Amino acid sequence: MILIIQVGSFIAAAAAILAGVLMANVTKKFGTGILAYGFKTISFGIFVIAAGIVVDAITSFYQIDNDIVFVLVVFLKYALLVAGTYIIVNGSKRTGDKLESLTK
Repeated sequence: MILIIQVGSFIAAAAAILAGVLMANVTKKFGTGILAYGFKTISFGIFVIAAGIVVDAITSFYQIDNDIVFVLVVFLKYALLVAGTYIIVNGSKRTGDKLESLTK
């Protein structure tokens, strides 16, 4: 069961990294405009979330016995997931606000 969870975590991380790479490549097509800036920000957030998923998979694989190390690793995982989500939401909101201000 742990192996299935780890495989799923690494597949999710690989998908997130691929999505980030694709979004980073899209910025080359848009140049330096509003969408390019938004996609760069969002793709960075995706990479941070992928790092959190990888930390989670490694944590479940090694099954850390030391309580202090376990708490620190769990804190790192949640910090990465929250930070990545915040970056994505903030980048999406800024991009939306800038696009909305152009249509006024």
